[in-house]
Amino acid sequence: MKQERFEEFSGLIAGIHGDIQKLKARYTAQLGLKSVHVFWLYLLRSRPGGLSAAELSAAGRSDPSLVSRELDALLERGIVRTAEGGGRRRYGWKLTLTEKGERLADVIAAVANDIQDTVSRDIPKAELESFYRTLSTLAERFAGLTETNRIQEVIDRERKTVQ
Repeated sequence: MKQERFEEFSGLIAGIHGDIQKLKARYTAQLGLKSVHVFWLYLLRSRPGGLSAAELSAAGRSDPSLVSRELDALLERGIVRTAEGGGRRRYGWKLTLTEKGERLADVIAAVANDIQDTVSRDIPKAELESFYRTLSTLAERFAGLTETNRIQEVIDRERKTVQ
């Protein structure tokens, strides 16, 4: 990416992320949730068979220790349950939504759909499809970069030209 694109891309992504976080913070408290819970409930809503904590962490791109800490609170509040039954969750057990959790997830989905419709109005469907394909490709490539030493190699190479 050229520098101008890097600045624009980084600024836009950071701005969108910040706005999403502000929206979550503003409205999740009204639902008695933390903003970190929102996407997890949304994910569990779309997977009636449930997800393990590790699967939830991976799907939501959340830190596993955060998921572990916060799931106990959701279990205690009766928002999620273990699919296997029993009081406490065990490693690998699937988590599903309770009736209360389903109602909250339905509200989250309605709000998410309204936000999506609002921000994408007047953008042709073909452009949105192209945008999401491109964004998915970029996300995959950024994730791939986190798994390599490519950036360090560039830093090392460029550092040699400065010295």
